[in-house]
Amino acid sequence: MARYTNKLTLTLWVSVVYVLSFICYVPTLLEQNGIIIPNILLYVKYLYVCIPSIAAIFLLVCEQNVKVYFLQMFSGKITAKHILIWAVCMAAGIFCSYCYSLITGVNVNIYLSSASLLANCIYLLITALVEEIAWRGFLLERSPFKKKIISVIFVGAVWAVWHIPMWIIRNSLGMEQIVCLCIWTLLVSVVLGRTYYQCRNILLIAIMHAAFNICYLASIQYNIVVLAIIIFVGTLLYNTSL
Repeated sequence: MARYTNKLTLTLWVSVVYVLSFICYVPTLLEQNGIIIPNILLYVKYLYVCIPSIAAIFLLVCEQNVKVYFLQMFSGKITAKHILIWAVCMAAGIFCSYCYSLITGVNVNIYLSSASLLANCIYLLITALVEEIAWRGFLLERSPFKKKIISVIFVGAVWAVWHIPMWIIRNSLGMEQIVCLCIWTLLVSVVLGRTYYQCRNILLIAIMHAAFNICYLASIQYNIVVLAIIIFVGTLLYNTSL
């Protein structure tokens, strides 16, 4: 598929995604400020994760390019190297969470049972796939930047900012936590983006995305350090250039 280089249209797409995504949380925001909102409108927030992929598909429909887009997005093969990257990231998250729990005495396990863990895995995989269709599958493929590493960072920054309304309105997080989460999201995007450039299979990227959400349960500051080390060591071992 040809890379999308029209910066004006790309900027418009990102702006529309931001505005529509924020609107999904407006009813919740109004309710938090004491305004009575019909319950049905509060469910609009669950559309938040779908907005980027819907906007991407809408643009592709206008271009009559949907079939080519999806074939390209699932065209690559998943190799043993890609599975190893996923396994290392997952194991590092579990190990970090266990060490954090052991040292601090804080129980970070949010999964009360095997059924709860399975349900969360399914839910997080579905939402991760919906997100990745837009962020890596669409935006990364159509980044206007020639250097891949700049494209990866660009998508990571746009992706991080997109999360901010959810972090503020739904999670009621402060500025320090949001800054840390932006750094974390950018680092995750580096792993996902670089892996996607190698494999061109959005299903693997969605699985990796879900694994980050499932396995990294320690405080965000610890997760940032662990993932930064993984990226640094991985770059030295594979000597991959983007």
